[in-house]
Amino acid sequence: MRVAVSPTLRIAAGSLLAALAGAIGYHVLHQRERGTPEALLERADEMSWLNGWIAAAPLYHQAELECLQEHDLSKALYARVSQVPAQSESSISFPAQIASLTKDLSLPEAKDPETRLRIQTILGMLEVNYDADMARSTWAQVETLARQQHHYLLASRAIGEQGIAAFLLGDISTAKKDVIEAWTVAKVADPAARVRYASVYGAGLVELQKYQEALGPLNEAIRVAENTHGVAYPTIAITSKIEALGGLGRTQEALALATEAMQRVTAYHLAGHLFELYQTRAGVYERKGELNQAIADYQQAVRYAGDLSYWRGLTQADGSLAQALVHAGQLQAALVAINGAIAANQQIPDELYFVPRNLAIKAKIKAKLGDVRESNSLYQKSTDMIDAFLTKVPTPTIERQLLADLSNVYAEYFTSLSDQGRDADAFSVIEKARGRLEEQAIEHHEVIPPHEPTTAEQRLTNLNLQLLNTDDADARQHILETIYDSEQQASSDSLWNRSAADPVDLRGLQHDLRSSELLLEYVLNEPQSYVLAITNVAVHRYTLPPKAVLERETKQYRSSILRQQADRDLAQQVFHDLLGAVPEYQQKQDVIVIPDGELHLLPFSALMDGEQYVLASHQVSVAPSGTVLDVLRRREGRVAVDDLPYLGVAAWTNTSRPRGFLATAFRAVSGPKRSELVALPASRYEVESIAADLPRPSTILLGASATETRFKHLPLGQYNVLHLALHGYADMEYPDRSALVFAPQDQPTDDGLLQVREIRNLTLNANLVTLSACDTGVGPVGQAGVANIVNAFIEAGAQSVVSALWELEDHATTQLMTVFYSHLGHHEGKAEALRQAQLEMLRSGAPPFYWASFELVGDPHGSLFGGSEAVPAPRRTP
Repeated sequence: MRVAVSPTLRIAAGSLLAALAGAIGYHVLHQRERGTPEALLERADEMSWLNGWIAAAPLYHQAELECLQEHDLSKALYARVSQVPAQSESSISFPAQIASLTKDLSLPEAKDPETRLRIQTILGMLEVNYDADMARSTWAQVETLARQQHHYLLASRAIGEQGIAAFLLGDISTAKKDVIEAWTVAKVADPAARVRYASVYGAGLVELQKYQEALGPLNEAIRVAENTHGVAYPTIAITSKIEALGGLGRTQEALALATEAMQRVTAYHLAGHLFELYQTRAGVYERKGELNQAIADYQQAVRYAGDLSYWRGLTQADGSLAQALVHAGQLQAALVAINGAIAANQQIPDELYFVPRNLAIKAKIKAKLGDVRESNSLYQKSTDMIDAFLTKVPTPTIERQLLADLSNVYAEYFTSLSDQGRDADAFSVIEKARGRLEEQAIEHHEVIPPHEPTTAEQRLTNLNLQLLNTDDADARQHILETIYDSEQQASSDSLWNRSAADPVDLRGLQHDLRSSELLLEYVLNEPQSYVLAITNVAVHRYTLPPKAVLERETKQYRSSILRQQADRDLAQQVFHDLLGAVPEYQQKQDVIVIPDGELHLLPFSALMDGEQYVLASHQVSVAPSGTVLDVLRRREGRVAVDDLPYLGVAAWTNTSRPRGFLATAFRAVSGPKRSELVALPASRYEVESIAADLPRPSTILLGASATETRFKHLPLGQYNVLHLALHGYADMEYPDRSALVFAPQDQPTDDGLLQVREIRNLTLNANLVTLSACDTGVGPVGQAGVANIVNAFIEAGAQSVVSALWELEDHATTQLMTVFYSHLGHHEGKAEALRQAQLEMLRSGAPPFYWASFELVGDPHGSLFGGSEAVPAPRRTP
């Protein structure tokens, strides 16, 4: 079974027999006389504990015969049921095996505590692949029995298996807590279980298409299995690595590993393993464009799953087969396959994870076959189920990842409704997935006062300090692994449990918009992408090139900017594909962009209409979603704070030239590493010049005084403007670790890293937060939004945030920022003030690298200190 613990904690498609994937057994540690049945059982138990069920089966069989000869019926039963895991990969169905074991529990010889525990353990192993509700109950009994018999490692494994079952049942909060507890024990004392949890974690990352990140835990699982004598072949890790390699474009490596794995398991006639391998290899072929081979492999996977009555496997494999058949244009065959997937899921009605995906696949097929009414009904059911899932997630990170994983459902439903001319309904559907986390955080923001750090928080601080202070690669890798474990412990006690309000409807959003504004909501999809062009009086949908084309062009243009080039042809091409088809662009001066996918990292102001940059003619800002924009414009209490107008922070003001000092200083770190934290001498002038342009009194933290601790203990909710001229760090694998870097302390009480998870807990009431630091607008992107420092400040209470999409050069940044605040000091609107500062740099001849990085996210209108535009009157349309 593929379940990843936090931060992903998601069920992956396709599960192998838990016994063969996770070494769920136990051994009774007693000294036995050699040659006795008890000695055979002890040797077999030691092998099965390390996942060697197949190798142990002959010993169990011999022990069974000898126990029968001695009329020890209890031990004979123990030995007989212990052979089931090795037999369960044959064509014997799970229901038949489960029924047989359930019957065994009623036998008189099953009253022996060790025998009863063994039967329950193997029953749980089968049920976890058959019915998660049954498995959860059985593993709870195993936990109780194991504790009574003092088998504490087995009890720990039972807790982990309850967590896996809980996830399948949609109880993600419990799943996270249980799996983390079991994995913590496994890392210390149970290598076979460690293989399981590393495998399922890596598999979850693969499902989220984090292929490079997944290789770490997958290789860990494979390494531990290879280095621990007796631990069996880690099939989940191997199959997931095949998929990860395929996702990274390393197709030949993936297929070679698949061939090797198939040769290994075919010799043992392991139907469950072969199901997984065919399913995985099919995905590699499908990604490669070899649809016929992919369809053939999916069909083989369906056959093996059917032989085992493996309902979850059928649900997944038939669903994947249906998608491949749709791509091949075989719609009737695809309908048969998806009906098979849905029928299989009805055999396990409590397991809902695959249902939204499969309903959406069927909806797409029905739409292509002309049954639009049925298609709409299926899409609605699918999105309703996703909404139900999202009410049970334990952290915002997991919610974002779950949304990203199921985002195609929203995109396909949007496309279908839009094709029907129902643009208002299409808008509402896509808004359900966009800016959801930011809206929840704004609506339910809790005041968390400064407090003494908990034990888990203090441990994280110490680990981050160790990471900052070492450049040794091996040491850093070990520290990072420990940080991950500590993050899970620190977050396991607090649950998200926030419900999002209904998204703003189209009429409501139009009421928010000024007459000069055009809101562009992008939806990237295949074979076409779309943009909704929304003004205060109208909405139109326009068709754009496919997602793959737009994202490729975006990456190419961004790459050229980062090389400090001015590629006018490419700038015009991207403009043509994203804005050229929108007539309203020529009619409106203020553009608000709601990006999708890689468009979150694109500076729209640096596109060219053929003659000039967009910046020259239009004011451009970004919003996480239309709903968040609506909330920001209607949030109460958003009045200027007169007593504390401005807080400026510049930590890296040392003008001496430390070892490794760069003549051109950039405000970014890549580790983070203390050795990379060079001085930013212009940052002091920046924050002090800004203070001169804004009303007093001001609070300025400079150099050694600009620590994280001092910053957090200020009355942050009373400042109208926060300007942070610091080093920035964007972690693309673990976005909650992205941070602003404050000054170090001589005797540290903090790590100097204000990370995303900490920013969310701040209480702000700022009209403007300016992040004069590198990469603050960067993070993992998806249809649910981008996970970055900017959105964390929006969640904490900022009305708008100015951020950067790449590294900032120190002196150029200071120049732009001082001009920006000079305009703000003259009561210009926030977005227009930023545009004027960028225009000044553009007119000086600077390429886009120096000015296009900056963007304003949130509400672009209103000045800082009076003179704001009036906010529309409150309204709510039913």
